[in-house]
Amino acid sequence: MIFNQSPPSSPSDSVDGEYAALLQDEDSTTKEASAPASGTPRVAFKLERLVRVATSIIVLCTVIDCMLLLYLGVQQHSAQRNAARDEEDLEIRSPYVNLAELYSQTSLKSSKHDPIVNHARAFVQISSTEPHRIFPPYGLLRPIADGMVPEYQRHLLVTPTISTIAQFRVADFGMENCSLSITVPPRADSNDHIHDEPATLDIWSYPVTKKLDMQKLSYATRPTGGTFFGSLPVSFGETYRLPGYHCLSGSYQTFEFKCSTPECKIDVMGNGDEASGLYVYQYQTI
Repeated sequence: MIFNQSPPSSPSDSVDGEYAALLQDEDSTTKEASAPASGTPRVAFKLERLVRVATSIIVLCTVIDCMLLLYLGVQQHSAQRNAARDEEDLEIRSPYVNLAELYSQTSLKSSKHDPIVNHARAFVQISSTEPHRIFPPYGLLRPIADGMVPEYQRHLLVTPTISTIAQFRVADFGMENCSLSITVPPRADSNDHIHDEPATLDIWSYPVTKKLDMQKLSYATRPTGGTFFGSLPVSFGETYRLPGYHCLSGSYQTFEFKCSTPECKIDVMGNGDEASGLYVYQYQTI
């Protein structure tokens, strides 16, 4: 019998085959191991791009929010200014509705009333040599639990360069005859100063129909359109009054007091609710 036998492999062939198989196995293992490594930069790039996009969105939203807050703040400030301006321009309605018609159409006899002493809520000095200077409307301040309140004093100061502006509001229906008045105590009982006694005040009237902002009043911002109203003497221990004029109840009466002579100086303080310093006397008209 004849058998075909393959020639026995040599030891070197066996070793080479095993080496080749090992190399093949190592190559496949290396490829399998390197496959995840090749995907890592892609993942990192995607994460980095995502972070950039998210950061850009956050920055954009922050900028938009800031712009909206700024816009809302500007709108609110503008609305508040317009509201304040509109409130100042509102008509002051009389609380004595139809009383004039009632008294004119009937034979009612009103009771008699004494004149009313009407004080200005504040006097403010202005200076022609310092047109933008704002003098404080209140001099002495008294401390209380919640802060400071002004003492009820009315400072009338007039020099060749300084004048005083005062604004009165007419009180009460049927007391509409007004007279500008000044009362100065005797020299020995006061700290007032009057140069070249008796001195004289020149008074100018302004067509102001609303309340002045005394905290912002200066020579440059004073009312315009003033007309000469009259002259008022000033002397120690005396009371002087100008002739009465019609003054509508609830209206504002605004005056500027100036020197009538180049060398005058009048420094008079009004105190309390009594007739002292500069004030308005209101007489009954019905």
